[in-house]
Amino acid sequence: MRANTIKLIHVARRSLGLDDETYRVFLGSVVPGKRSCRDMSAQQLQTVLDALKERGFKPVSSKPKASSGIVGKIRAVWFTMYNQGFVTSNDTTAIDAYVKRITRQQNGGEGVAKLNWLRDEKARTVLESLKRWHMRCMLERLPDNGIKPTYDATLQRYKQVLR
Repeated sequence: MRANTIKLIHVARRSLGLDDETYRVFLGSVVPGKRSCRDMSAQQLQTVLDALKERGFKPVSSKPKASSGIVGKIRAVWFTMYNQGFVTSNDTTAIDAYVKRITRQQNGGEGVAKLNWLRDEKARTVLESLKRWHMRCMLERLPDNGIKPTYDATLQRYKQVLR
């Protein structure tokens, strides 16, 4: 617990842009006679953290989010669909609305409001759903050759037809 509080104090220090001397003077003003976290009790450390929060530090939750690779793929497929005329908006609010609609089914009524808030499992579900939708759109425009290709093969074929 004490070590985590010290880490958070150091994050706050960097976040507020305090140089070493200013930081040590600050520590001494909050806990008289102490210029290092190492010399403080857990209660004193909490007092320092509270004082940093009063000065504008806002701790941020470190909930795991979807890897940027999956989110990036979702964006890439969406923008490809936009460029091909399958969706009418390349705006992030349009992507967020799609994400919310798809994740609502998984969450039992309450969808994830923002693409960037997705965690890995839900991000994969959204990506696969988007790819299926994109594939249906492309297959509707392509002549039927009786073969059920993969998403990537369909995308390549569609790009060739557009040339």
